[in-house]
Amino acid sequence: MRMIPKTALSLVCLVALLPACSSSEPETSARPNIVVTYSVLGSVVSELVGDRATVTVLIPDGQDPHDFQPSARDIETINNADIVISNGLDFEEGLEDVLASAIENGVSVYMVGENMTVREPDEDHAEEDHAEEDGHDHGAGDPHLWLSPLSFTQALPSLTTAINKATGLSIDETTALDQLTKLDNEITEVIDTIESCVMVSGHDEMGYFADRYGCTVIGAIIPSFSTTSEATAKQIADLKVLAASNNVKAVFTGLGTPAEVSEQLASELGIAAVSLSTHYLNGAANYREFMLNLANQIAEALR
Repeated sequence: MRMIPKTALSLVCLVALLPACSSSEPETSARPNIVVTYSVLGSVVSELVGDRATVTVLIPDGQDPHDFQPSARDIETINNADIVISNGLDFEEGLEDVLASAIENGVSVYMVGENMTVREPDEDHAEEDHAEEDGHDHGAGDPHLWLSPLSFTQALPSLTTAINKATGLSIDETTALDQLTKLDNEITEVIDTIESCVMVSGHDEMGYFADRYGCTVIGAIIPSFSTTSEATAKQIADLKVLAASNNVKAVFTGLGTPAEVSEQLASELGIAAVSLSTHYLNGAANYREFMLNLANQIAEALR
């Protein structure tokens, strides 16, 4: 047998490795990591950045963001993000201290509610919210801003700037602005198909939607911006009188609203209790589908 010198063998091995080292495809760096607190906002951010960044949604779809409590892994995810995008306005109540700590640690945190016109509570509502005994102040303003696409158009330019600064990307918001404006028109067309949009909601969550699309919310089963609050027996009794006198056609409910209370109220009024997915995508492919599902469900119940 002919022996191959060690030097020649080494050269053969080196040559065999060269193609792998001289690949025509350049090595790509990891994409920026954007953490978003809840699924609906996460959908808007995902459409804005496309495949140029990895978007991680923290709160599982279907879990009430008002009472979500982060795990140690969630806290680590937040602190390793290039930027964290949250709703703000006391919406993610269980994340407030974690986000404040992340900011102190140098993490970039963008809060949508700080970059748009916020719907303020009326005087009675504000007094009720400030009187809460759960350790949170729910009087900061209505946090349910995603229920009007035009709310997002206000924040989108500053959101895009914040993402670009934190990640080094060059994202443009023009297409997203056009899409949100078109969606606003589509929702208007849906709501215009009903004669009267008078609503009872699960908690005080439908204000932005009502203000934008000509609806009236006469009351809520939980008269607070947060589902962590509770209604008194008197408040439920007063709501029943209001609903009957305003010929309400459905009681809308959702995450965090006690099903037995909404069903009992609807039964006493002789109308349906309709569950709305206001705080999570619930199978919707994107924000547009989520909002149109919501609008169509409301219109169908009130016809």
